[in-house]
Amino acid sequence: MSLGRLGKPIRIGIGIAISLFLVWLLLRDVHLGDVGRTLAKADARYLIPIALVFFTRYWLRAIRWRILVEHLKAVTTRRAFPRVILGQAANMALPFGLGYVLMIQVTARKFGIGRLELLGAETLERVMDGFVFALLMAVAIATLTIGDSFTGLGAFMLFGTPAGIGLAWFLTRDRGEPPSAIGWRGLLANPRVEPFLRGLRSVQNGKQTSNVLVLTAAIWMSEALLYWAVAASLGISLNFFVHIFVVAAANIGAGIPLAQASVGLAFLAKEALVALGETQDAALAYAVGVEAIIILPAILLAPLAAWDMRLSWGDAIPRFGGKQPQPAVAINRARRALEGQ
Repeated sequence: MSLGRLGKPIRIGIGIAISLFLVWLLLRDVHLGDVGRTLAKADARYLIPIALVFFTRYWLRAIRWRILVEHLKAVTTRRAFPRVILGQAANMALPFGLGYVLMIQVTARKFGIGRLELLGAETLERVMDGFVFALLMAVAIATLTIGDSFTGLGAFMLFGTPAGIGLAWFLTRDRGEPPSAIGWRGLLANPRVEPFLRGLRSVQNGKQTSNVLVLTAAIWMSEALLYWAVAASLGISLNFFVHIFVVAAANIGAGIPLAQASVGLAFLAKEALVALGETQDAALAYAVGVEAIIILPAILLAPLAAWDMRLSWGDAIPRFGGKQPQPAVAINRARRALEGQ
């Protein structure tokens, strides 16, 4: 077997090992019976506000995605809504970052946007998420007694994510002259690179960028409200800034390379509460409750979202060598050219 064929099994094996290691860290020093009793005492009256917040955050995500790709193609919020639900379910259920790969393929087929353009837009969305996480973590560190374990991570994120946004702006700016065929500017004009940069190009529009950032902040603050409702239903009383901190820490954990996303999220949620003085059992009950509220509805709604998008199994399978979705910008240019004739 060639090294290329060995690469995928090795990555899968490493991913499983990382996920199992995180599960071990998650469950060590925990009495599962006490965790079960804590979960059993959950107050069902909080289910209505939890459901309202849950759907609000998805609607906000749909608006953000519509704005994020509006320079590529006009998409209504109504059409973006099932795509967002399906994407959340895929990201939580599939390991090794396969959820993002799947949604790029499905979105390319159903919305007629090029895969590389979508990859650029999704990359910018992740960077802006990271920037908001860094801001939330900085606020939490400044207002809570957390210790030094998360300070370095917060500082790294607070520096790295604005640098990423700045790099995207620099690479996509209009230089007013055709690029040379050689050098780094020639590389940016490469047919495999230029569509990716088009996906990033919303960063050049101040209104588009500010709208995405405001919506990103609103999405994660609504998630903090969701975390608060879960804690309150379990009888865990915490400062609201604690939930802001847990949102930032847990979602950074969801991006642990190769690990299954929900395992990383639960692990960091638990460790964040332990760092703030909660018991191992209460922290794990909180992490499990948050995971259940975020994951289970998304998984249950995913088939309905797939039906609404009229998806088939073929939509999830790339077709190489056949006709691919044209980049949305090229389609728009062709349409304007025909209208001008």
